Amino acid sequence: MSEKHLLLSSAKSGVLISSGSRDFVAWFNDDSTWSARVRIGALAVGLAVVVVGGVDILSRVAPTMPNNTGYLAFAPAIVALDPSVLPFLTPASGATTTPLTPARLAIPSLNVDARVEEVGVKENGQMANPSGFSTVGWYKYGSEPGGEGRAVIAGHVNNALGLSGVFARLSEIAIGEKIVVSDSTGRTLTYIVQTKNQYDSSDAPLAEIFKITGLSELVLITCEGDWIPSARSYDKRLVVVARLAL
Repeated sequence: MSEKHLLLSSAKSGVLISSGSRDFVAWFNDDSTWSARVRIGALAVGLAVVVVGGVDILSRVAPTMPNNTGYLAFAPAIVALDPSVLPFLTPASGATTTPLTPARLAIPSLNVDARVEEVGVKENGQMANPSGFSTVGWYKYGSEPGGEGRAVIAGHVNNALGLSGVFARLSEIAIGEKIVVSDSTGRTLTYIVQTKNQYDSSDAPLAEIFKITGLSELVLITCEGDWIPSARSYDKRLVVVARLAL
C-alpha cells in the first residue's frame, strides 16, 4: 500500500415640539399626572442605563470572549438601536478545521472502530503498513486530518488466508456515508465519502492520493483484486476519498 466588526448607529433622541407645545407643558405641570411622569421617566432612564451599560460592557469584554458570545448576550438591545447589525450577531460555525493527530477511525456503516497507528515509509519508498490486521496506519509525513490536503490512512483487507482485516468490507462503503476520525482527547472530525475508485497497484495516481494542498480530505486505502504470491500482495488498490463536513 502506497501514501465587521460591530457597527452601532449614533443614538438620536429628542422631542419635536409643534404648535401644540403649550398643551404638552400644561400636561407636564398637571399634578394629577405626576406619578405617571415619574414612572415614564424612570423607565426611560432604566432603558438608557441598560443599553448604554450593555454596550459599554460589551466593548470591554467582547475581545476576550470566544466567537460572538458577547455580541449575542446584548443582541436584543443592540438590534433595537440598529437592526442592521443583525447579520453580524450570528454565532460562528461550530465546525472545526483545526488539524488533529488521529488516534481512532470509525466507519459506522461498516461497524469499523479501529486504533490508528502512525506509519512512515518502507525501505522501498512505499507507505508502510499498519502492524496488525485490526489497526490502521496514518501516513505521518503527509497531511493531518482537519488540515489542508489529504490525510491518508491504510488498512489490510485480509491476510490472503481467510483472516479478515479492518478494511475487509471497505468496498461496500457508499457515497455520502460518514467516516469519523478522533484524537486521543476525544475530539472528532467527520468526513463524508465523495468517491470510491480501484486502481492497479502499479498505476495508482500517487501524487493525487497523497497531495498536501487543497480541501481537507481523508483517503482510505486497502488492497483489492487478485493475490499475487510473488509480490505477496494484491494487484489492485481500493481508494476511498471523503471530504471534511463543515
